[in-house]
Amino acid sequence: MIFLVALACGPKEPVQEAPKIGWHQEETWSVACYYPPEYEKMLELERLEARDKALEAMFSQWKGERADGVSFTEESIEAIEFVLLSKPDKIQELSRQNLEKCREVATGAISTADWATWGTQLPASLTAGECSRHFENTVFDYLNITTDFENSFAICKGDKIRVSGTVKDQYRISDDGAWINVEGDSSSPSLGKETLPCNLEGCFDGMLILKFTDEDGRETVSPVGAELIYTAPANGSITYGINDDTFYDNIWYQAGGLIDHASVEIAPAQ
Repeated sequence: MIFLVALACGPKEPVQEAPKIGWHQEETWSVACYYPPEYEKMLELERLEARDKALEAMFSQWKGERADGVSFTEESIEAIEFVLLSKPDKIQELSRQNLEKCREVATGAISTADWATWGTQLPASLTAGECSRHFENTVFDYLNITTDFENSFAICKGDKIRVSGTVKDQYRISDDGAWINVEGDSSSPSLGKETLPCNLEGCFDGMLILKFTDEDGRETVSPVGAELIYTAPANGSITYGINDDTFYDNIWYQAGGLIDHASVEIAPAQ
């Protein structure tokens, strides 16, 4: 009987520790950290309340209200708050990431300054790969032939635009050059001319061109001429100018006191 009882009792399974929720600080830690709950196990209303509570806890520590040496800049906090107002679902993952940073500070793995630096980078990381600056309005302008690219406009990946310039207006890009319009000098292709911004197939000296710059600073130039339908390959910005590398000798055609000025239009393409 004793043998049977011993078998029946057997070794006890370890009792699982309840997950930590809220503020907690180990004996050897330098600061307390806020532990978010397991959001996925909550009902919708309960989860929304838990998000608000976690956000309030994080802000209180970032603002230095806990007097534990942690302090983010006011600008960083405002920028983070601005992003989260439109993306509240980001709070769940952010609260988990913040806990990891806090534990690193608490155990001496990183400094409070490192944590604050992470905070300044949060707005960009929270919106990485997203774009809210779609090109939606039509832009009218006059082409400037005496300077490099100008008037930069934000654009999102996939945005399709129509860029066009008037062909009736003429200008010259050298003292002895031909009078040309936005289509450029058809007798002088720019293919292979490395000093010119547009030096691919379809580029001509002096023509209207478009430059796209992505978020990493990479640039691509496309020939426009009278018209170009362009689709942004990534998030970035666009600008325009003429295909030239010297501008001091460029002049507009003038007759009878009237001076030509080509207009440029950039509009969402249907």
